[in-house]
Amino acid sequence: MISIITPVFNEEKNIKPFISHIGSLDGDFELIIVDGGSSDSTVEEIQNCIDIFNHQLISLVSGRGRAVQMNRGAKIAHGGIFLFLHVDCVLEKDALIIIEKVISEHNIAGGGFKQAFSDPDLFLKFQSYLGNIRAGLTQVFFGDYGIFIKKEFFQKIGGYDEIPFLEDVEICRKAKKYGRLMQVDRKILTSSRRYLKKGKITLTIAFTLAIFFNDLGWRPGFLWKYIVEM
Repeated sequence: MISIITPVFNEEKNIKPFISHIGSLDGDFELIIVDGGSSDSTVEEIQNCIDIFNHQLISLVSGRGRAVQMNRGAKIAHGGIFLFLHVDCVLEKDALIIIEKVISEHNIAGGGFKQAFSDPDLFLKFQSYLGNIRAGLTQVFFGDYGIFIKKEFFQKIGGYDEIPFLEDVEICRKAKKYGRLMQVDRKILTSSRRYLKKGKITLTIAFTLAIFFNDLGWRPGFLWKYIVEM
């Protein structure tokens, strides 16, 4: 079974469509949604979906921060594989079946999907194109690639580092010590809402700087407003 773990914060408009989408996927799974202290009706919307969801749906509340929230969800997850999925991402119908297949057929620790933006913007398409090449070569995935990892390895590496940003990059680097990370041949569609809100060029520069500084062991506060916000 796969445990889908999703951190949310103030997502009252998006949470029902997300839950409905997850319910349409093939495979054996549970959905764990971890709220980071929303000030809107996100938690109430999740509760309203529990009885009508066709799989197990667990709602949790934790401190705010993607790493904190995902670690909280992982602690109670029952699946042998964890899939960490953003609320604004859409999977192909057989995505979970494919994860289980590659895990069973290949000696890997985990992996991610091929990312694409739902917006047809040419700049974002180019971003995805370069990002998928980079991910395939480095075996390092960002969160909107849908990172999945075997439970045993997640526990061995101590879960996500509870850092302000790029926890996704760090967990991939740690997981690679236990096995290869594979980019599976399925797309994950990501909303472009952050790029539209922050500015495509501005956010691209912010992510580039964040990666550079992260490699130096520094996560400057001036980048938080671009990178940390969910």
